[in-house]
Amino acid sequence: MKKALVVGLVLLSVVSCNKETPVEKSISNYVQTSFQDPSSYEKISIAVLDTVTVAKKIKMIKDSGLTHEYFDNEPKDKFLYYTVSHKYRANNSFGALMIYDDIVSMDKDLKIIGSNSVDE
Repeated sequence: MKKALVVGLVLLSVVSCNKETPVEKSISNYVQTSFQDPSSYEKISIAVLDTVTVAKKIKMIKDSGLTHEYFDNEPKDKFLYYTVSHKYRANNSFGALMIYDDIVSMDKDLKIIGSNSVDE
C-alpha cells in the first residue's frame, strides 16, 4: 500500500511539473491558429536565446575635433524583442511529417512578431 502511495505521489508531481511556461503557451497558441495541421504538431525543444535591446545615447560631445558618444549609466535600454529557438515536428502541406528549426521573435507581451527558419 505504501508503495502505491509513493508511486501515486511521484506521478502527481511529474504531471503537475509539466505545465507550460508563458513562452511555450504563446507558441502553442500560435500553432493552433496558424498551422495547417495543428494536430500533427510535436514540440521537440523551446529555449529563450536572447533579449534584444538598444542602448540610448544621452549626448554627443566634441573634444579637440573628435566626437565622443556618452551613454547614461542607468539601465535605460529600450527593449526590442526576445529571440526563442523552436524545434518541432509537424506535417507539411503535402501531409509528410517534417522536422523544423525556427528562430521566433516575441514582443514584451510574448506575442510572436516574427519567425525565421534556421537553414541547415
